[in-house]
Amino acid sequence: MRHLVPAISALIIFAACASSKKTAGQLPEQKLAEVSYGSFPSSKMDVFLPANRTPKTPFVIIMHGGAWTIGTKVWGTRTQDSLAAHGIASANIEYRYADDYNTHYPELLKDIDSAIRYCIAHAKEWNTRATNFTMNGESAGAHLALMYGFMSDKKIGAIVTECAPTDFSDTAMLNHYAKADSNILHAIAKMTGARYDPLKPLDPAYAAASPVSHVKNIPTLMFHGTADQLVPFSQATTLEKKLTQKGVTHQLVAMPGAGHDVGFNTPEGRSKIYGEMVEWIWKYGR
Repeated sequence: MRHLVPAISALIIFAACASSKKTAGQLPEQKLAEVSYGSFPSSKMDVFLPANRTPKTPFVIIMHGGAWTIGTKVWGTRTQDSLAAHGIASANIEYRYADDYNTHYPELLKDIDSAIRYCIAHAKEWNTRATNFTMNGESAGAHLALMYGFMSDKKIGAIVTECAPTDFSDTAMLNHYAKADSNILHAIAKMTGARYDPLKPLDPAYAAASPVSHVKNIPTLMFHGTADQLVPFSQATTLEKKLTQKGVTHQLVAMPGAGHDVGFNTPEGRSKIYGEMVEWIWKYGR
């Protein structure tokens, strides 16, 4: 009997461990809406946690577009739902808008960092990863995804962008905006914190706000419409050249004839984008 007690105890401990492992492998799907990750009214995110997730499950941070001055996480719902269908965790976030005063791209990046720190703090509770996140965004959100990925001290596993502005030192693009759409030029001024005057030397803030100025070795997948009239296709090829020079794993997927919608407005375009996006995330976001 004396020898039986340790044996029974060992069996109980083994059973408890086995039960724990089984529970972790059979976690139910969770959708958390309007999660507050910070102190600002805009510090909200929707979090999707797939069933049977583990700390090795890819986790994507999604940023909406809107020229840094408008937009909502609702615009990222389609992407979040598509990732969810492939067992990928995600946080679809909102962030402060850039303005003419004290909120520029560094403040927006701080919001993204706060959201990621929240996800890290809840990693054990959610049974999700605490490092190697994947950054994703469209348009202005794509710019922020690149800037955060390249500039953050946290380990980012992969970046996926759609129609990203990458080089604000491109005066040809800025001059086009000055003639065609001054509202875009004003939005860029809010984001950079500096006005553009074609008659004066370009403010260094424009290069500082450009992802091409901060390239880091992170596998980067880019989608861009060849007929994009808002963010020229040349913005994608400029970053592609820089990534090549730096020896960074990357892929530029040109969407023939697509405008700033990148092809999302057609079933074929969506299928191509989400298919390649999911493959990239599972390959590099683990």
